[in-house]
Amino acid sequence: MEQVRAAFADAIFEAIRECREFGYHPAKWESMNRELTPVGAAKKLVLSGDFQQGLKRLLGESREHLTVEAIMLRPEFSVLFSRELLEMAKWRIVECKKELAKGKS
Repeated sequence: MEQVRAAFADAIFEAIRECREFGYHPAKWESMNRELTPVGAAKKLVLSGDFQQGLKRLLGESREHLTVEAIMLRPEFSVLFSRELLEMAKWRIVECKKELAKGKS
């Protein structure tokens, strides 16, 4: 399980690196990862009731693969999260996309 946790952390840090490459600096997300570990931060984020600016920005720029939610939903990381958390991650992506689409109409 520790190897999966380490691989998840690597995937999160790679996503952060990619974000920086296109000019988005997710400082709050980086701070949460340092405080809680990437798995703990992902759980906290998904349980929050709000769509964070980072999620909105990444989805708005068609960079879903860089979202915490999308990384959580990768098959190789599903063992780290309950089915409920994975459903919440999926719901957040779908609902945030809907909210963004409404704003564009």
